[in-house]
Amino acid sequence: MTEAPQHAMAAVKALKKALRKELAGRLKLVTSEVAQKESNIVTEKLLGSHEYRNSKSVSVYISMDGEINTREVIRNIFDTQKACYVPRFMGSATMTMVKLNSWEDFLSLPVNKWNIPEPPADQVREDALDKQGLDLIIVPGVGFDVAGNRIGHGRGYYDRYMQQCEEWAAKNNRQPPKTVALALREQMVDVGRIPLEPTDRKPDVILTPDEEIRAK
Repeated sequence: MTEAPQHAMAAVKALKKALRKELAGRLKLVTSEVAQKESNIVTEKLLGSHEYRNSKSVSVYISMDGEINTREVIRNIFDTQKACYVPRFMGSATMTMVKLNSWEDFLSLPVNKWNIPEPPADQVREDALDKQGLDLIIVPGVGFDVAGNRIGHGRGYYDRYMQQCEEWAAKNNRQPPKTVALALREQMVDVGRIPLEPTDRKPDVILTPDEEIRAK
């Protein structure tokens, strides 16, 4: 890699870091009441979407502050007898999706270092890519725009996992999973604000309280 591309990549990473910091400050000002109201609207949109209705095997992030609350999504996955998978982080680079068996199973999860419920690393659970694969991945993020771009938390977990799922689908002669991101109003930024890298992946759909954005 030449010095110029290295310098350009470093500049993009610095811009991303600055945007994440700006959005974190913005999201701290969102009250829990507003966040829950927006979560209710977006959850209703998701549950009514054909991507969700047509899915049988769903992976969903377990939300933290500054994100659409996914608690009712998880409850609905069990109510509608879909298979529910949630992230398990293995070191600094690897994320797998492992199966939850019931609503009670979800409620019993211990919290990780980010204070988010997560299945323990030493617990034996079915991996989504060991058997049936996924129909739908519900994707978190820090910021989004109306062109369908997404900025995550900076570790690249979901970009790599979406790529892994596409490779798995091709190998197993399956359609790759649909990807739907959920966003609060304060997570939306103007087009051009999100610095882009070749490894960044657009979700198929971004749902906000105001609109449904489909990748072009």
